[in-house]
Formats: sequence, structure tokens, C-alpha cells
Amino acid sequence: MTVNGPYVWSYDGTTSYGYNNTSSEMGHLYYTELGNLGYYDTSGSGPQSGWGLNNTGDFQNLISSVYWSGTEYATDTLYAWTFVFYNGYQDTFYKLNDFYALAVRSGDVAAATSVPEPTTVALLGIGLAGMAVYGVRRRRQRR
Repeated sequence: MTVNGPYVWSYDGTTSYGYNNTSSEMGHLYYTELGNLGYYDTSGSGPQSGWGLNNTGDFQNLISSVYWSGTEYATDTLYAWTFVFYNGYQDTFYKLNDFYALAVRSGDVAAATSVPEPTTVALLGIGLAGMAVYGVRRRRQRR
């Protein structure tokens, strides 16, 4: 889970806790990749029509329940981050609870903010060309 901030609640997904949060791996999976809706919409109205785990994509046996994220809550390490696939809710829970686990791979959320590959290659090319020009000028000055 990529979020680990103070307990601040929201319906619009702009904080660590609440609904419609797509900044965590499981929130991104639930809302963005699978296209599910939370119990509440971003204005806090609920229940919204069609809420819940209705789309599971290629996942088999994805249960409409609470899943551990594998990330401890930094403020109190007796708690860990969870995501509720029943209603799209993100929170922390006491680690002695029995919940499910879902193996997710980091990257989908971060990929949205990373530098696109063509730009990276272009910047590398410009840098190498600049170094080549500098090398040629330096050799000419030595003569």
C-alpha cells in the first residue's frame, strides 16, 4: 500500500482513510482497474447505485471481504492498512484480526506518475550528444 498518513477521513479519495481512494495498490485495483464503485460516492452520498465488488476481472475467488495490505500503520504498529472489497473502504485495523491477503505488485499506481519511456530515451540521447560535443571541443582545444 502506498499511502501511510495520519488518520484523515474523506469520501473523495484525497486522504489515507475512507472511500474512493485510488492511491493505494488495492484501491487502484478496486476502483480503477476493475471499475467497481464504493458504497459512497465522492460527495459522501450513499449508497450509490451499483456499489460493491461486482467486477473481479481475471481474478478467481476474489472475495467481497477485508484484505490486509502488508503495510503497518506507521503511527501505531499494532495496526496495519486494509482495504474492504465489500464496499471500497480503506482503513487500518488491529493486526490480530483474521482477514484475507491479496498478493499485489507495486507499480500500477506509481506508473501513472512516472516519466514516459520515450521522454527518458530522448533525454538520454540529448545528454549523450552534449557529452560528445563537449569531448570534441576539448580535443580541439588541446591541439
